[in-house]
Amino acid sequence: MNLFAELRSRIQYKIILPFLLLTLLVALTGSAISLLIITGSAQDRLNNQLAQVARASSDTIVQIERANLALLREIVFASANPYSGAPAVADAMAAGDTNGLTLALDPFFRISAERGARIDRLIAFNRSGQSLVDWERSTAQSNDSTRLQHPSQDLGQLWFVASILKGNQDPLGDKYAGLLSLNENERYVYTVAPVVVNQQVIGGVIVGIHVDSLVREMAGRTQTALITLYDPVNGSAFASSATPVAALESLHIRPELLATLRPGSAPDQERAIFDTIHVNEREYQLAFTSLQIRERTLGIISVGLAGDYVTGPWADVRLPLLVLTLLLMLTIITLGIFIARQITQPLKKLVTTAQAVIDGDLERRSDVIVENEIGVLSNSFNEMTAHLLELYRTVRAESNRRAAIFESITDGIAVVAPDGTIQMTNPAMRTLLGLTSEQVLPTHLAEFPLQRLSENALNFGGRGVLDLFQLGDRIVRLARAPIRTDGGKADGFVFVFQDMTNQVAIDRAKTNFIATISHELRTPLTVIGGNADLLLMGLMGRLQDEQRPLVEAIRTYTNTTTALINNIITAASLDAGTIMFQPEVLNLADLLQDELRPVRRMARTKDLQIELDLAEDLPLVLADDQQLRTALRQLFDNACRYTQQGQVTVRAFRQNTSVRIDICDSGPGIDPGLQQQLFTRFTRGSEGINSTERGIGLGLALARELIEPQHGQLWLDQTCADGSTFSLTIPYAEAEVAPQPGEAAPVSTLAL
Repeated sequence: MNLFAELRSRIQYKIILPFLLLTLLVALTGSAISLLIITGSAQDRLNNQLAQVARASSDTIVQIERANLALLREIVFASANPYSGAPAVADAMAAGDTNGLTLALDPFFRISAERGARIDRLIAFNRSGQSLVDWERSTAQSNDSTRLQHPSQDLGQLWFVASILKGNQDPLGDKYAGLLSLNENERYVYTVAPVVVNQQVIGGVIVGIHVDSLVREMAGRTQTALITLYDPVNGSAFASSATPVAALESLHIRPELLATLRPGSAPDQERAIFDTIHVNEREYQLAFTSLQIRERTLGIISVGLAGDYVTGPWADVRLPLLVLTLLLMLTIITLGIFIARQITQPLKKLVTTAQAVIDGDLERRSDVIVENEIGVLSNSFNEMTAHLLELYRTVRAESNRRAAIFESITDGIAVVAPDGTIQMTNPAMRTLLGLTSEQVLPTHLAEFPLQRLSENALNFGGRGVLDLFQLGDRIVRLARAPIRTDGGKADGFVFVFQDMTNQVAIDRAKTNFIATISHELRTPLTVIGGNADLLLMGLMGRLQDEQRPLVEAIRTYTNTTTALINNIITAASLDAGTIMFQPEVLNLADLLQDELRPVRRMARTKDLQIELDLAEDLPLVLADDQQLRTALRQLFDNACRYTQQGQVTVRAFRQNTSVRIDICDSGPGIDPGLQQQLFTRFTRGSEGINSTERGIGLGLALARELIEPQHGQLWLDQTCADGSTFSLTIPYAEAEVAPQPGEAAPVSTLAL
């Protein structure tokens, strides 16, 4: 590895190596030409010989298959033998006479080799596909008459047995041949013929030669060193004349070669495909061709001859070519070193100067003076170094300036890596954390003692700040901005912690003050309103006609002012977090009827119609009774306040897991510019400002703030010149309620 790094780091080697590679290329080219000339004719002779052997192997298979067919014809048409007492094969099979069938088939099994046929397995089966006789030759010697009797088995699942029993025929007749695999280690080249009595197929006879016996016989007939049979699907060798048997794994056909040998693309018997393999530490050249029986391609067969015939002539000329190559390489290397030194010496001086600049000596300059490209490079390097020195001074000054600005910012700043690791903070951040200069800062953002404020701080005027956190004894506002690389990828975040302790304290004091004043104002207003009611009822004496409008005005404005103060108290209580929501099961129909009674009385003074449309299957709801009533009063009051004529309709019906309530009025609608701020505190329509019943813009905002904590929703469904519809939902009493958005989450879950 070190040598390779040295070669890559030196220009002189980059100059020498091309000469060396050129020499090697010339030498290899010459060697290749010599090799082609010497071995070309030998390779052609070997290819021709392999092709002839491949054809001879195919002819051998055809001869064996013909001999087996001839023997099969004799077997299926064999008549009775009176001398041995053996019945005719067909008669014995028709009668199911296993003993007689054994006597009839025995001579054919014993003398098959003498008839030019090789039988390693003989099976006779009846019309139901059940084997009656199943013999296997016990040794590999063809003249051995001893045999192994297999138990009866069902052969009906074999496709050719089913075809024989049905009387089917192919273009060549009623006989079939192919490869038969009875178990993992037994494969035979089989031939099968039907046994017919009175034009009815009553069974069949199968004769087969074991593939190992087949390849040995083919090797003997063709005098071939290596014969192998392959599965045409996966190219795996399943029989070969190679020994030991473990050598089969090295004979498998390569996948890229198998594509040209599969059925449909395999070569015919007149054309072979060649390959080279190593078996038993020896190189063989193979010729592949298709294994065909009765014009059916059943597999792939290869014949192989040793490659010594081709490599021998090359060994004779190898040494002279090697010596010549080495001499050429040494000559060019020497010449390359001399030329390289003329170029690399000035470059070496330039590299030394550059290294000194890298080490911090920015005043260092190159003294190389030559009249070529290297001299131009030296001058350019000196100019670049001078520019770099000036740029470094500028960047350093700017860096110091930015660092001073960063240190002087009064808000706490933390630079955070994408994984949340703290990379940098300013002194103000230490102050917010209450740490001295000697104390160690937290290493991760999750270690900051942050707790989200549960109250709506700075929210009374509708300016709610949701990103306020408790940091120790301080209240901070948290802002985040991503740090992006030139490619736009986020490389971290900058968190700004703005100290809001004083502002929150002022807001809390203001809220408390407003709540206190409102409570104090509500007490005398209650007295004034009550006295006005007593006067109007005549309990203090009969009012004169000119006095009644004055008292009614006192009561009206007193009730209006009391309602406004109640809204202010509710808003202050929400901000202070003192309103508690206690959900209970409520009958919404009864609740709506109760709350609409006072609305109907107020509507009669304006000649408004109040309609209530309740669905028959309205279920019970789960909500805080008092807060739900308060929210509905705000919505009913809003609908009546902005409707001068017509009607107000209240509908309630099922919707998913909630009850939906629609409050529809026939007022003038809501301006588009006002719709986005409709549920913001102190937002009022133009009609409300000019009306004698105008409010201060808290009703809709308070209604939403009272509905949403109860897992409901409130929104403006539609508005037009003919009126507006406000909708809200309350969950069923038996519905499962999901957590509300905006609930406090642990700071450790803040997304970076």
